[in-house]
Amino acid sequence: MNPYIAEAVAAMDKVPVSRYEHPGSWAMDPASCRFLAGFVRALGAKKIIEFGSGFSTLMMAREIAPLENNYLLSIDSSPLYSAMAKEAFDGSGCQAKVEFRVAPLRPRFYGPRLLLSYSLPAGLLEALGPFDLALIDAPHLDYGRESVFYDVFRALAPGGYVVLDDANREDMERAYVRSWQAAYEGAIDPILLEGIGNGLGVIEKLSEAGPAYPGKGALTASLKTLNNFGRLLFLPEEQPENTGD
Repeated sequence: MNPYIAEAVAAMDKVPVSRYEHPGSWAMDPASCRFLAGFVRALGAKKIIEFGSGFSTLMMAREIAPLENNYLLSIDSSPLYSAMAKEAFDGSGCQAKVEFRVAPLRPRFYGPRLLLSYSLPAGLLEALGPFDLALIDAPHLDYGRESVFYDVFRALAPGGYVVLDDANREDMERAYVRSWQAAYEGAIDPILLEGIGNGLGVIEKLSEAGPAYPGKGALTASLKTLNNFGRLLFLPEEQPENTGD
């Protein structure tokens, strides 16, 4: 097993997740939070980027807080979730350097694939990086997850990692990982941890590459993007199922 993963698995039961802080079913699973904190510690990560602000923000911020030059960039498409995560962080007393950004989702072509992408200034992620770790845990519905990896790959340090939440879902996250493997081939090494929370994908960046965006499944992905973009335009912002536990 990857030594960082092994260390995180061994340490995760010792990571506290307070039932008074964890916001409930809409947040990242407590077991996944424990692994994530252990993984940040095992890596010695100082610079982190996450897509999907929430309880994970606080868990990772606490791990990097004692380190010099720490920085966590937390991006969400939802002003509601971003504000909730910022309020929780501000009230925690954690001294890590955390920046919260709201970036709406918009359709964008990645080769033949029309995907929902976070609207961020060109070159921003590369300018703020390189990052040691990226977390993909958003949006809260099935929007935008495939594109995030393509956007963040260039800003990730060689030897850096991406952690993907909800990785057990065959028609979503597992399909995205197959697309990423097709795009980057030997430049990434994905590992699936099925038994932690709702599944976690841990993907190591081995080298710089491509990407060669895959044509397979491009039409299906593009039609799904158009449908999801329509939902974003006409549905009210999603509300958390449970704001306390």
